[in-house]
Amino acid sequence: MSIRDLIGSRVSDGGSPADPEIRQSWYRSSLAGLDPGSGIVIDKLAEMNLQSRLMRAATPILEGLENQLHDSNFGLLLADNEGYILHRTFGTAHLATASDRLGVVVGAQFTEQTSGTNAISTPIETRRGVFVLGEQHFLECLRDQICFGLPIFQPGTKRLEGVINIMGPGRESPALMKPVLTSAVREIQQRLLNTYSDAQVALLLAFRAACETHRRMPVVAVEPSETFTNGAAATELRNSDLAVLKEFATQRGVVFGDRVRMDLSIGQRTVLIERISDQGAVFRVLADEEGTPTVPRATVRYKTVADELAEMLNRARDASGHVLITGEPGTGRTTATRGVTADSPTRVIDASAAIVEGAKKWASDLQTLAERSPSSLIVESIHLLDPRLMQILIDVMDQTSARVVMTADAAPDSITAVATRCRSIIELPTLRGRRPELASIIGAMLADRGVRNVRFSPPALAVLLAHDWPGNYREVQGMLDEVLTVRSSGDVALTDLPLRYRVPVRRRNLGLLEQAEFDTIRKVLSQVRGNKVQAAGLLGISRSTLYTRMKALGLQ
Repeated sequence: MSIRDLIGSRVSDGGSPADPEIRQSWYRSSLAGLDPGSGIVIDKLAEMNLQSRLMRAATPILEGLENQLHDSNFGLLLADNEGYILHRTFGTAHLATASDRLGVVVGAQFTEQTSGTNAISTPIETRRGVFVLGEQHFLECLRDQICFGLPIFQPGTKRLEGVINIMGPGRESPALMKPVLTSAVREIQQRLLNTYSDAQVALLLAFRAACETHRRMPVVAVEPSETFTNGAAATELRNSDLAVLKEFATQRGVVFGDRVRMDLSIGQRTVLIERISDQGAVFRVLADEEGTPTVPRATVRYKTVADELAEMLNRARDASGHVLITGEPGTGRTTATRGVTADSPTRVIDASAAIVEGAKKWASDLQTLAERSPSSLIVESIHLLDPRLMQILIDVMDQTSARVVMTADAAPDSITAVATRCRSIIELPTLRGRRPELASIIGAMLADRGVRNVRFSPPALAVLLAHDWPGNYREVQGMLDEVLTVRSSGDVALTDLPLRYRVPVRRRNLGLLEQAEFDTIRKVLSQVRGNKVQAAGLLGISRSTLYTRMKALGLQ
C-alpha cells in the first residue's frame, strides 16, 4: 500500500491540496503572507530549556527511537507546544547536513506563519496527527520530504505539550513508523504524568473536570511550578491576572470554596475558589453579572511574608531595647534598619571599616558615635568583627542610652552574646523562601521604577522561579536592570532574560518539602562553613545520611 492510499489524500491537478485539512493549512499560511518560494522564516534561534518536563519525559523514549533510526533515511524531531525544536536526530550525516541548510535546527520555531504546512506546525494547529506528503508542504523547499507528526498531550489536562515528528525523503514512506511513533507518544504521555506528585495529579484531574463542566467559563489551575488555563482563560486573562491568582492560592487565611471579587485586567470579576491540595487550587472566573453573590474584596485579608516582616519591623520600632537584624547578603538588611529607626535621628557605622581603617580607630569611632547618638545607632555587618571588637560592641550596648540596631549575616555563632542583649531579633527571609511571591515582588520593583507596561510571561517566570537567587533581592534588581535594556514594554519572554537565567537548572525540580530540606541543609552548611561533620550533628543525622540527602537534592 502506498502512503497516498494510506492517508487517502493527494494534490489536485490545479496544484492545491485535495485533502481538506491540508488545504485549510495552506489557506492559513497564505493569510499570514508566507511566500511558497521562500525559505523557513527564522528571526533568531531560541535558547531551549533542555531540562523541561517534556524533555525529561521524552529523553529515554527518544534514545530508543534513535537506535531504530540508525543508518536509515529518516530524521526525528521533537518540538514544544509553540513549535520550537527541542531535539533532533538523523539516521545519516547527509540528512543532518540537508536539514541544517533548511533551518531545521534546535531552537528554530515552526509555525504555519513561519514554515507553512508541515508535520510540526500543522499538528499544533489541528491538535491531531498529520501526514504531509512532499507536494503538500506549503513551502517548496520542503516538498522533497514526507513527514508524519503526532501531538503530545498532558494526560491530566489534555494540554498540548509538544509534537514528535518523523521525516524522510520523498521516496521513503514513514507510514511504517506510525505504530512506533504512536507507541512513543503514549509512553511519553505516561512519563509526563509520572513526573507529577499525587497532589498535582489530583489538581490536574479537578482542572479537567472543571473545564468539561464549564466550557465557556475561564478556568485556571495553579500550583507552585505550573499554571494551567482553558481556552476561555487563555483568551480573556492576561499574564498579570494569572500571577495574581497564583499568589492568591498560596496565601494564609483564604477560605476556599467561596466567592471572592478580584480586580483583574478585564475589570472586577467574581472568582470561585476550590482548594484541591495544600499546594494548588482551581479558580473559575465568572462574569460580574447583576445578582451574583460576592464577597467584598475588603473582607478577604491574607498575610504575605512581606506583611509579616512589616509587622515585625513595626513591633521592633515601637518597642524599646536593642535590635539585631540577620539575613543573607541581598535580603535588605540596611533597608530593614530604616524600618526600625523610622524618622528618629541615627548615626551609622559599618564593621567593614575596621578592616580598612584598623581596629583601634573603629573602636574609638564606635564609642564616640554611641555618646553622640541622641536616639539610634546603627552598626552594620557585625559578623565581621573579631572577638575583641565584638566585646567592645557589647560594652557599648550595655552602657549607651541609645538604641543599637545591628545587622549581621545569617546568625553565625560569633554574635550569640550580642543576640542575648537584644529585645528584638529579626531574621530576614531569603528570596528562595518567597518563591510564590516572586511575581508580585518583581511587579513591586517595576512599579518603584515607574515601569507599568512590562509583564513577565509564564515561561520566563517559571525559569526565574527555578533559580536559586543567591544574591536575593539585590540580584533581582540587577536582573531587571538588564531586562529593561532590551524590553521596555510588553511581555518579557524567555529569550529576553539574561543568558545565565535561561540556562537550565541542573538539579531536578524539588517539591515543597524537598525544597525546605534543601534550604535547611544549605543554611546549616553555611553556618559551619561547609563542615559536614558539624552540619550532620546540628541536623541530628549521620554524616552518611547527610551525604545521601545532599546527593539526592542536588546540593553540592
